[in-house]
This record gives sequence, C-alpha cells and structure tokens, in this order.
Amino acid sequence: MKKIILITIIFGSIFNMLFASDEAGGRAGAYLRMPGDARSAAMGNGVSAMAGDASLSGVNPAILPYLESKQFSSSFQFLSLDRSYQTLSFGLGLPPNAGMCISWIHAGVDNITGRNYSNDPTYDYSWSQDAFVMAFGMSVIRQLSIGVSAKILSDRLVHSSSSGFSADIGILLEPLNNLKLGFVLKDITGKVTWDISSESFVNFQTRRVDYYPLVYHLGISYYFLDRYLISGTYKMSNDIEPTWHIGAEARVWEALYIRAGADNGTPVFGFGTSYKLRNNMSTRLDYAFVTGRVREGSSHMFTWLFYF
Repeated sequence: MKKIILITIIFGSIFNMLFASDEAGGRAGAYLRMPGDARSAAMGNGVSAMAGDASLSGVNPAILPYLESKQFSSSFQFLSLDRSYQTLSFGLGLPPNAGMCISWIHAGVDNITGRNYSNDPTYDYSWSQDAFVMAFGMSVIRQLSIGVSAKILSDRLVHSSSSGFSADIGILLEPLNNLKLGFVLKDITGKVTWDISSESFVNFQTRRVDYYPLVYHLGISYYFLDRYLISGTYKMSNDIEPTWHIGAEARVWEALYIRAGADNGTPVFGFGTSYKLRNNMSTRLDYAFVTGRVREGSSHMFTWLFYF
C-alpha cells in the first residue's frame, strides 16, 4: 500500500504541475470549496464519487442513499492567521432507497486589528461566514442515485451582514461493483446580498451582491481488495480555473486507515482510527495534515464521527 500512496502523490504532483492553478480563494464562497472533514482533506478533496460518510454529502448529495446507519460528525481545522473552520453534520438513511443530511458550516477570523488614517490601532474586527445545509438523495435504480442540497448563507463583517441562497445537484453512478462515477453542479444561483446600512456607516449606505462561481465536479473512485480506495475529482468553472484532486486510502489493520493525496498541487496526508463503543454505536477519529500553499502555512484538521 505504501507504493499505492507514493504513486498517488507522484501522479498528483505531475497532474498539478501541468494543470493546477489558483482555485480563486478570493471569490465569494471560498469556504464552501474547502474540504468539510479530515478524511476528504487527507485525500486531496477529491471525493465527489465517494460514499459512506454523511459529511461527504456536502460535496455530492447523491451519496446519501448509501448511508447504512445514523451518523453525526464534528470537524475543526486549525488555520494560520487566526482563521478557523468548523462543520457539524447529522445524516441518516431513509428506507428503502433514500437518505438525508443536515449540516452547519462555519468559517471566520478574529483579532483583525483596525487602524485609522494615521495608522493608529482602533479596535479589533471579526468576520464570519455560515451555511446551513439540508441535503436529500435517493436511488433511482441500484446503479444510479441523485441528490439535491439547499444552503442558506449568512455572512457578517463588522457592523454589516448578508444573506443568500445556493443549491447543489449531484449524480452518482456505479457501472461496476465498487467503481463509482460522480457528477455535481455546485452553488447553483449562489449569491449573498450585503446590507451596509448601520449607524456606523451613516455616510455610506448601500447594497452589494456577491455571486458564487458555479463549479462542475467530475469524480471517480474505486474500492478494491476489500481494503484499498483510490479517488479523484476534476473541478471546472466558467469563473475560476480548473483544478485536480486525487487521493488514496488503505485499511492497514482492522481499525486503522492511512491516507494521502494531492489537493491541486498541495501534498496532504492523514490517518483514521475506528472502534466500537457498545453494541449499537461505533466511532471514528480522523486526522489530516495539509502542507499549505506558498505563504499560507500548514494546517491540521480533526473529525470525530459517531455511527449509531
């Protein structure tokens, strides 16, 4: 398996040297394009055709019919420059052939020092973005499932705030056993409208609309020998440059997984461990280390899942 992970990193680096580019983090909704859990992060965020975890519905809601139990997960990522990123999700299967998930995604930064025209410190600012997500998926036939998700968006910066809406549509196809193909339309009609009209801006009252780029995902995953998983996703848009994401996972022992990948040129790796709490409940703890792009700094992400 060490050879598989090494090959994944090497090919990921080659792909990204040839095709990788800036993923337009400065465009609206960048936090929704980040991996929502440590397993996704450790596999290069190339999980558009993977199933099994409710948190993956944030990428492709069509995976929800594959849920075999109720799931709750909580993720936290430590980022540089006082930034933070957290997610919570709860998902369950709906017999005979559907599933649903409710999620909360939060990103923000504190301790932004404000300064006046003389460059003297004034007071600290804070900024936050939140998305409340409801996702539903169902199997049309055994080899094909579809899903949709609706996202209520809320941004806050100093004394101004915004609200908006966005939606995703996903398809998951399994033409052969353990081979999955995924297609997703992300952030359809996505936008937030800012209302800058507080008493702190009495001379500057206006409205501004930030549009989210529409992103297309093409994904593939293959699970083999009952312990190895490889996956990849190609993302493209009319507004931002295309990106490549690939990853691999191996079950080393019954309760230990190791993972590695390339997230658009950024090497990533991690591991996960699972164990049973009692007869009808088990848990899994995942960790990911992201080396980070130039001047961004490395980061650590943790996810704790419960199955019941």
